[in-house]
Amino acid sequence: MSKRTLVVAGALGLAFVTAACGSSTSGGASSSSAAAASPSASGSASSSSSVPSEVRDYPYCEVIPDTVSGSTVTEHIFNTLPYGPCPPQKFPSTTEADITAAYNAAFGANSTTATVNGPRHWVLDSITSQGGITSSQDSMTVNGLKYGLVGELQTPVGQPTIGTDPYVVNTVQRDTVYVFKKGGLVYELTDPSGNVYIMQSYSQQVDTSLTLEKLSDIGSTDQLPTGWKYAARRLNEDLTLTAAGSTSIVNDYYRNTFQINPAAKG
Repeated sequence: MSKRTLVVAGALGLAFVTAACGSSTSGGASSSSAAAASPSASGSASSSSSVPSEVRDYPYCEVIPDTVSGSTVTEHIFNTLPYGPCPPQKFPSTTEADITAAYNAAFGANSTTATVNGPRHWVLDSITSQGGITSSQDSMTVNGLKYGLVGELQTPVGQPTIGTDPYVVNTVQRDTVYVFKKGGLVYELTDPSGNVYIMQSYSQQVDTSLTLEKLSDIGSTDQLPTGWKYAARRLNEDLTLTAAGSTSIVNDYYRNTFQINPAAKG
């Protein structure tokens, strides 16, 4: 299976998974030589950012500017979660050009391509970690929406980024604790080897009408490859998924994102 790696920008390293989450549009990786840029103190920072204590069905969006250095593309993943929910009326007007312009202005970088990722909604109940959203608290504003840096994804030039191909398992580096509460529904993918993955977020990129209430019924339309299974089940007790350094994730046809549950085997 294809393996790609997400480099977390801070202790929380949520990645909000999006390169681990799937992407809606991308300008593609440029093979031209461009200096890779990491956000620094030149970007806007805020001490008022916070993550809600309850995030189930909480809407969020991401903007992902790319920089290129030699044969490596670095995707800088910025997420709305630290600063509030993603407004569904405003986010759709965001373009790749808006993202690259905002990133270059904030960080003096040379980004020429970007990805618009969302809207998305969390399917878990709470997120905790050992630290804040990022170690740097870097942020930028695109079309009036503020985004916090949550991770960086490095991919060889010319290769698909994480989330581009459905049903391809990827490795992400992060330290997070996801909690799914007793009595709630969880949505599971099982691969041909019996590995079980729990949905962490659903996407409205493929189907704009997809909602939390509809997730139980998408199995028949999820274009599952041979040997893969999809099911919903109600929890008899709290379920905790811990990523201690790294974990495996996978996206389905709808670009919903799932994290492996090491304690389960289909």
